[in-house]
Amino acid sequence: MSLGRERQRFADVAALAIWVVYASTYAITFALAGSPIPVAIRGALANAAPDGILALAALRSSRRIDRGDPAAPRLLQRYLVRGVVLVLLTAPVKSVLVWIDTVIVASTQYQFSPGIIAWHFFLSALIYVTVSAISHAWLIAQRLREEEAHAVRADALRARAEIAALRAQLNPHFLFNTLHSVLGLIRRDPAKAEAALEKLGDLMRYATRVHRHGVDWIALRHERDFVETYLDLEAIRLGDRLRVVRRVDEAALDQLVPTFSLQPLVENAVRHGVAPRAEGGEISIAARLESDGQRIRLEVCNDGIGRAPETDEGGLGLRVLRERLDALYHGAASMSAGATPAGGYAVVLVLPVRAGE
Repeated sequence: MSLGRERQRFADVAALAIWVVYASTYAITFALAGSPIPVAIRGALANAAPDGILALAALRSSRRIDRGDPAAPRLLQRYLVRGVVLVLLTAPVKSVLVWIDTVIVASTQYQFSPGIIAWHFFLSALIYVTVSAISHAWLIAQRLREEEAHAVRADALRARAEIAALRAQLNPHFLFNTLHSVLGLIRRDPAKAEAALEKLGDLMRYATRVHRHGVDWIALRHERDFVETYLDLEAIRLGDRLRVVRRVDEAALDQLVPTFSLQPLVENAVRHGVAPRAEGGEISIAARLESDGQRIRLEVCNDGIGRAPETDEGGLGLRVLRERLDALYHGAASMSAGATPAGGYAVVLVLPVRAGE
């Protein structure tokens, strides 16, 4: 059963329960006034049955209007006319039913009172207006709730598709850069090239698993190991020109971070802060939990320039990473980059801790 049908059935059951309470109120009132129980029950049905039919008509008309019938303007006019007609008919019907119960069934005298008939008119109109208003308000609230749920679901699907596209964009970019580094070693040093290919195999296994299984989150410990393999590969190419300082807190290693969140920062530092310089350079990798325990801070610095233009391959990795962070954290993560006081360059990520993971 669909959600809409379940809610409609719930509304029908609630309306029936309200009508039973309404009819019971009539019966109790008549019984307290001295009528025998059978007479009180018949009198309650004679008064409550027309009002129940009136309320049912109001409920069904409200649903037809809420469904967005193409003839909604004409339907609304018919709805109003039908309401007036039903109200005008309900009061006389009540009086006739009461007369039948009193005169024909109970064989007693009954006198029509203008005051009672006027009261029936007023009560019927009140019931019709009240049921219509409550029904419209309830249907509008349900529709808004469904639209909100659909919007949330659409946003989640859109974000998931965006993240998948960004992840697919990052994997070929990373592999292309790594293969380019290995190809440069083949002619100069075949032995180093062979060692580099072994390291490359480790990197490709990680990247393939991320891509194939759609992994968006991984423990920082595994991301750190992946970066260490990448640095080993770059060390084969750069030798002593690449110097690495590591300051990683043990408490931060079990926290979840986006896959490929640390590697683009390190790659940017190596490619633009170390590799272009004849003397090489030093990069620093730091990770720690903030003092509040709710955020993790990742920082990669180098003592060179290290800035990657947004149009080149290094800049692509950072740009894709920034877009993935926005999609995964909905703006709660931050990524900043700039020169350091010592003349180097640093990129800093501040990521919310993934609670309950």
